[in-house]
Formats: sequence, C-alpha cells, structure tokens
Amino acid sequence: MTENQENQGSIAVDNATVTETATETVTETPPELDEKQKQLLGAFDEMLRRHSTEIAENQKHTFAASERFTRGILKKGVGVISLGLILITFGIIMICCLFSQSPDYLIPLKLSPIAAILFGIEILVTLLITHGRLKINIISVIVSAALVVGCCTMGVVLNHSYNEDKIEYNNRTIAAEIYDRSYKELRYITDIESMEVEVDLNPDGTGVTKGIEALSAADKVIVNVEFGGVYSAPSAFAADCKKIIEGFRIMDINITDFHFTNQSTFHSYKLDVEGKYLQDYSETRLTELVDHIYIEDANYLDDIGDLIDPDNSENAN
Repeated sequence: MTENQENQGSIAVDNATVTETATETVTETPPELDEKQKQLLGAFDEMLRRHSTEIAENQKHTFAASERFTRGILKKGVGVISLGLILITFGIIMICCLFSQSPDYLIPLKLSPIAAILFGIEILVTLLITHGRLKINIISVIVSAALVVGCCTMGVVLNHSYNEDKIEYNNRTIAAEIYDRSYKELRYITDIESMEVEVDLNPDGTGVTKGIEALSAADKVIVNVEFGGVYSAPSAFAADCKKIIEGFRIMDINITDFHFTNQSTFHSYKLDVEGKYLQDYSETRLTELVDHIYIEDANYLDDIGDLIDPDNSENAN
C-alpha cells in the first residue's frame, strides 16, 4: 500500500510538471515575432507622422496662397471683386431671360441694386482687413456701372419690343375671334358685303396673352361693316345698322365704335355710331344720323369743288 501511494504521488508530480512545461511553451512569445511587431508599429507611426506633416504643409501653402491672393486684390483696390460678381450675376440673369418662354426683361433693372450691395460689402470687408486703409479701383467701378446701365437699358428695350409684339399678336387674335363668332351669328340677319374688326388693347406692360373673354372697358374695339344691296331710304339702312348693333350686344361682345357704309349706283349711305350712348339710340334717331348722298347731289358737290379749286378741274381734264 505504501509503495502504491508513493507511485501515485510521483505520477501526479510528473503530470503537474508536464502541464507547467506545456503552459510555459504556449505562453512564451518568440523574440522574432516581437521584433516584427515593433517594426510594423514603427513604420505605421512614421507613415502617420509623414501624412500629418504633409497636411500641415499643404495647409500652410493654401493659407499662404490665399494670403497672397488677398493682398494682390487689396493692392488693386476695391471694385475688382464686385466687377467679377456683377459679370457672373447679370450674365446668368440675361441667359435666363433670353431662353425663357415668357421672359421678363425688366429683371436686370429690378435687380440692379445688387451691384451697389456687392460694392458696399467689398468696401466693408476691405476696411476690416486693412484696418481702415482703403483704395478704390476707379476703372473697375466705371466698368461695373457701365455694365449695369447697359444691361438695364437692353432689358428695357427688349421688354418694350416684346410687349409691342405680344400686344399686336393679341390684337390680331381677338379681332379674328370676334370676326369668326359674329360671322356665325350675323350672316343671316342682313346682307353684309364685308366686315373688318380692329382691336386696340390697353397696354398693361406685362405682355400676357389675352383672349376675347379678357376684353375690358379700357380696350377699344371698332367694327367696320359694309352692306351689300340697294337701300331706298336712310331708314332701311339705319334699321340694318341697328340689327348689327343688337347682334353684338346679344353675343356679349363690347364694341366701342361702329362704322356702317353702303355704296350703290345712285345712293351712298354712311353711319358712324361712336360710344355706348349712340348704340342705345332707336332706329328713328339713328336715321337722323345717317349721312345720305344721292347721285345728283354727288355731281352737284363735285361741280362745287371744281368751282372752288379750278386747278383740280384742269388737272382732271
């Protein structure tokens, strides 16, 4: 029993010794591996140091370049930066106006105070940087002022031309609409040989496209009607004129003036109905306004004209 116990104790001691030896073997780090790690860490630190140095040098160069640029601008005087910004701003504005479908050429005029704002900001910044020393570049200021005035002038001219074209287009469009609508309604009322519609819209300065529904009291619409056929008396002529006036009133088209004419072999009729008051006249009162010339009266008037101005009669002969 004693020998067995001793043998077991020696076996336990041997196992403990083996275990400690294995542990020491696992935990020990080879010296070559430590050297490699140190080299890698050193190389990494060197790379970071160089990168930091490059960033600092780049920042110094950038700051130095900015400082040189600022000093150069300040030496040239106030107005150079404003000139550049004005060129960019007004160039973009004019490009947008020229390529817009409904341009407002007055935008350069409306935004022209921006030039003064930019110039004022440049003066204040220069005073802060130079501690009160100020130098103005007269040439840049003159060029900036000329540029702003030129853009504003061009914008006003283009706006005026654009609005004139738009108004003329609106006039023709509304005249055509009135003619087409009245033709459908009036062609069976009386014998109309020809009709001409003249429209003069009140210029509102916007150049917005208008239609017949947009007519206002400030717009002027004139209708010239020439009747066909033969009228035996001024009353019949005035009756047809009244029909035309009432026809436009039923169509709810506000006409400013009417001019009616009729020419035949022996008679000439003319009636001018100007304004709303005359349009409300009855046929009887309109008959009193008819200008009627009979063929014998016309010859008589021609003879009187020859007596008054004999040179015309000699030229005619």
